[in-house]
Amino acid sequence: MDDRRDEARRWVRRKRRFYTILGIYLALSLLWFTIDMLTGTDDLWFYWPVLGAGLIVAVIGIAMFGTGGLFPADWERRQVDKYLERRRSPENDGNPPA
Repeated sequence: MDDRRDEARRWVRRKRRFYTILGIYLALSLLWFTIDMLTGTDDLWFYWPVLGAGLIVAVIGIAMFGTGGLFPADWERRQVDKYLERRRSPENDGNPPA
């Protein structure tokens, strides 16, 4: 039960962080657009930083929720289990694994 609650807390924490990143991206996009419009519409440039930052936000979103990034959600748990299993083996005689 505690494992499921901890997993849910991690999920909510990741979600909150992503929403914060998304909010900052939207605020910056609005700022870039406003600055571009106030300085004149002869040469529009705001879409370049909006596209660049949007790509970064998309990559962060995919890493957090999509494919799991380099280390999926259960990777850490599997590594801990593997470490503990090696610690328990009798041939290890109490030394941490290399």
